[in-house]
Amino acid sequence: MNRNTSAALVVAIVAIAAIGLAFGAGGVAGQTNSTELANDMLDVTNTTESVYVDVTGANDMNGSGPVDVNVTFTGLNESDGSSTVLNETTISVAENTTESANVTLNESDRAAYDSVRVVASTGGNSSLIDSVNWGTVGSAGGAGAGLPAPTGTAGLAFVVALLLYAAFTKDE
Repeated sequence: MNRNTSAALVVAIVAIAAIGLAFGAGGVAGQTNSTELANDMLDVTNTTESVYVDVTGANDMNGSGPVDVNVTFTGLNESDGSSTVLNETTISVAENTTESANVTLNESDRAAYDSVRVVASTGGNSSLIDSVNWGTVGSAGGAGAGLPAPTGTAGLAFVVALLLYAAFTKDE
């Protein structure tokens, strides 16, 4: 493989990884004229360790910040229709900062709930919120390392890129 082929392969690997990250990203919202920033159900599996919400303030709040964001995590049991508020908190989001809220799930939570509803809202000006991301964190196989749920797609893209690299460099 010559230098030109190597450079093209690196560009291809970066592109594949970027596409994987774009499609694998958790929820993202930034709505104007709405007080609800997020309202989504996330599946709970036997490897789900926690559920999170990350809220980022706008770059320039024109002196109107910080903004209080109310976050509620509710465990839902689809078989009997029951629900339980697992965590309800208010985070204060300042200009150009990211604040987080999360709920940790134990064995009994994973057994009791099929999903967790994430609701984030503000009584203030939602245009002062740049972005809202939410998702799950789970253990990876037997290693027990916590990885955000979206990394599965990025990990797959990395493995494919690694295999392509190995295939193209095999004849050197």
